[in-house]
Amino acid sequence: MTKALLNRKAWLSPLLALLLLIPVVVQAQNQTITGVVMADDNSPLPGVSVLVKGTTVGTVTDADGKFSISASPSSTLVFTFIGMKTLEVAVNNQSTVDVVMQGDISQLDEVVVVGYGTQKKSDVTGSVSSVTARDIKAIPITSMAQALQGRAAGVQVSQASNAPGGGVTIRIRGGNSIQGGNEPLYVLDGYPISNENGPNINPNDIESMEILKDASATAIYGSRGANGVVMITTKRGKPGRNTLQFETYYGVQKVRKQLDMLDATQLATLVNEGIANVNADNVGKPGFPKAPAFTDDQIAALGKGTNWQDEIFQSAPQQNYQLSFSGGDDKNQYYISGNYFNQDGIVVNSGFERGAVRFNLDRQINDKFKLSTSFVVNRTVTNLIASDGDGGSGAGVVYGALNFSPTVPVYNADGSYTIDNRTGGIKISNPVALAKLTTNRNTALRLLGTISGEYTIIEGLTLKVLFGTNLSQGKINTYIPRTVYAGVGTSGTATINSSQYGEWLNENTLTYRKTINDKHRVTALVGYTLQQAHNEGFQANAQNFANDILTYNNLGTAQQTNPGSSNADDWGLRSYLGRVNYDYDGRYLVTLTGRVDGSSRFGAGNKNAFFPSGSVAWRISNEQFMTNVSAVSDLKLRVSYGYTGNQQIPQYQSLGALQPQNYNFGNALSIGFSPNRIANPNLKWETTGQLDIGLDIGLINNRVQITADVYQKKTKDLLYNVSLPITSGYSTSLQNIGKTQNRGIEFAVSTVNVDKAFRWTTNFNISANRNKILDLGSVTGDIPSGGASGHLQLSNSGILRVGQQIGVFYGLITDGIFQNQAEIDASAQKTAKPGERRFVDVVPDGVINASDRVILGHAQPNYIFGFTNNFSYKGFDLSIFFQGVQGNSIFNINRFELESLTGVSNQSTAVLDRWTPTNPSNTIPRATSVGYPYQVTSRQIEDGSYVRMRNIQLAYNFPSAWLERFKITNAKLYVSGQNLLTFTNYSGFDPEVSRYGQDNLSLGTDYGSYPTAKMYLVGLNLGF
Repeated sequence: MTKALLNRKAWLSPLLALLLLIPVVVQAQNQTITGVVMADDNSPLPGVSVLVKGTTVGTVTDADGKFSISASPSSTLVFTFIGMKTLEVAVNNQSTVDVVMQGDISQLDEVVVVGYGTQKKSDVTGSVSSVTARDIKAIPITSMAQALQGRAAGVQVSQASNAPGGGVTIRIRGGNSIQGGNEPLYVLDGYPISNENGPNINPNDIESMEILKDASATAIYGSRGANGVVMITTKRGKPGRNTLQFETYYGVQKVRKQLDMLDATQLATLVNEGIANVNADNVGKPGFPKAPAFTDDQIAALGKGTNWQDEIFQSAPQQNYQLSFSGGDDKNQYYISGNYFNQDGIVVNSGFERGAVRFNLDRQINDKFKLSTSFVVNRTVTNLIASDGDGGSGAGVVYGALNFSPTVPVYNADGSYTIDNRTGGIKISNPVALAKLTTNRNTALRLLGTISGEYTIIEGLTLKVLFGTNLSQGKINTYIPRTVYAGVGTSGTATINSSQYGEWLNENTLTYRKTINDKHRVTALVGYTLQQAHNEGFQANAQNFANDILTYNNLGTAQQTNPGSSNADDWGLRSYLGRVNYDYDGRYLVTLTGRVDGSSRFGAGNKNAFFPSGSVAWRISNEQFMTNVSAVSDLKLRVSYGYTGNQQIPQYQSLGALQPQNYNFGNALSIGFSPNRIANPNLKWETTGQLDIGLDIGLINNRVQITADVYQKKTKDLLYNVSLPITSGYSTSLQNIGKTQNRGIEFAVSTVNVDKAFRWTTNFNISANRNKILDLGSVTGDIPSGGASGHLQLSNSGILRVGQQIGVFYGLITDGIFQNQAEIDASAQKTAKPGERRFVDVVPDGVINASDRVILGHAQPNYIFGFTNNFSYKGFDLSIFFQGVQGNSIFNINRFELESLTGVSNQSTAVLDRWTPTNPSNTIPRATSVGYPYQVTSRQIEDGSYVRMRNIQLAYNFPSAWLERFKITNAKLYVSGQNLLTFTNYSGFDPEVSRYGQDNLSLGTDYGSYPTAKMYLVGLNLGF
């Protein structure tokens, strides 16, 4: 047919000529139309989108609400603005079009993303919080999880690591599990992914995030919904307009705070004083007196010595570049973006780099069939440095900077790095050499994508089939040279770790929507899903190289090559799901949800479980008796209850396992296998039942919006490694024991305080959660828990006890310093000496021992909050965001060594107030050369509360009249500061710290952790 048409030259050529003339004629008929867009209160509206209907021609209003656009006299202009009703105005041969836009109080009709679908906000019966693209872009962030911090009530976000590329810890309404995972499920454009809290997803591509908190909202995800669900929707093209956006910023980071440490002279004086004190205690005993470590002449020559923090901390750049294209028509919509992000760390030789490309496409094939795709590819490179401490060769850079002696220079006389600490000092690596000479490079490549088709079978009935994949490949190369203490004994150590992960997903859902008599609205969903993954990896190790030139690039050149290791595992999840939403007359709403999950992770008899939920809501504001209550624009009461599960445990834990053993057989080394894990065929899910009662209020045409919730969660069948009798031949067994409870209250309010030429809005949220262990099953007494320090021979930081929170700190209460012998004689510490620490004899038996330990604090806060104010006037925008945590404690392990009073490590300046006969300090003991026992006391447990100005940003939006000549639709220039102010009593680098990452038993622990940075930046956004 095409060939036949091309042969009809007689009429085709004139037609082509006519078509070529059309644009000229149209151009000749177009005219410039100007106008002003005002709000219904007579204030100008900046940023309103003005579009010529049926075309891609458009502009936006400037700070004074003015616009200028080229259009034909017969065209129609479409005005759109968030919070205002869309307005269409015919030009009708006018050259000036002034309009007034009416406020759209039905922001309640905005669509929020829920599991396997969307709902109008007004129809939601569960507890759902939203974070918009504006919130996400308000603060420069590395990962999308950071955008949630302080933005949503009931969501606690804290950095698991402050290093570049570090992840975060998220708790939605508290932690449910003792040993299982407590991180939420993330669903990215419909694809469920676990623990996606790192920087792999480009936050610049995100359109919105919804946090599903109660069982009514999360039960649709069954066995993965107990810890909450974060729904992430990326940007997509919109019909009618093609746009190009370029966004960039450049910032400089600096360490927020340095710790005050002794200089070389002060440390040498302390060391000698400690030796003198021990000499005085041992007069006449063999081996005493000991000679001073430093002579008076040596001390006089030391000066201030090396400030190791100055040597490892640096001013570090952070930069981001984002280019995106979007648009389309009624049939096709597209969004394409490319991103490059680079962050150098404030510790030398640390950093993170990410490149990402995204392609989202929607194609309406015909009236019945729609095809959609979402694909993202990213590559990340992380330069890691060991920062945390645990002494010896495993000590990290930040730990080393605090503990390495200031009496030692960075370099030897020949320019090489010093290797050894001072004589008598702790044996750790020179922190500068460790940072600059050690290689620890993590490279990862990832593809995450989905393709889905939606087919309308009959009116109201839609079938959706989705296929997706999540593929990643990672490699970690490490090398520790012989020129740092950690590599001296091995003459260089190299490790190569490689991993591959592949996952596929298939979801099949049927959705039916029906409205009956304009009163009854029903939406029903049923579905069947499959998800399966395979993971494998290997590690190779070598040491004793001839030199450090090749590093990890040729393990075969090492004299000793270890066998290495390899692993592989699989998991799968099969699910059936259903949900029914019923709405009667916009007043009475009911949601019933159920999901059956079958997981490969659990015992043979417990692989399947059913997770139901139900919720009801009453839109009181739609009742007849509320008609004349004009101040109340919305009022909805919600109640929900349901069950969700947690399957976040490693694979194969229900099965028995063997481990390799080396043994001598016929004078030859042989390898055999022995049991190392007992089977537990009864292993099953943790199940959480949750009750939620919520109230949504809108006042004064929704200029004031309030959401309040109270909830109670009870989790049973907790997963925990229970100690077994030694006669069993096993040490522990993963079992279902006990119960926990979380109770809390959430409150959020958003207000439009002033809405004229000057606009001021406020968002505030606060929430409090109380966690409690209700039962520990057959376990009697307290269970030691929480990470501490193997280097200091501290096994645990706390206990698990019925009636208490998860994550409490447990130890002795310090009660000052003994001032004289009389105080000692009257105490339970008869062998103490004046100047030593005094402890409370809680059990008054005249002895200080383990029975005197008490709960000293808890890692979980009493309440968290976020507070944002946004101001705008004539193109200027100012945003100030505060966030805080109150009532939590931090286990500051650093204090054991920085206040050891021996001088083996460098010391905090707090020891300048140490006890002496002439300085009767009641806080810091006297100096010593033999040290004090390491035991958890109230001295190491500090208040971790803080209030932080997380971000302040000042921006200017250039008027459209300035931009038109350059064909620019919008331009924004801004300056911003992050973490500029922090109010806290914590003595460490920063109160937002977690030495053990996401471990729920060890939150709030600080031991040489990577510090928080403050940042100053400038940014530019351009639209074309």
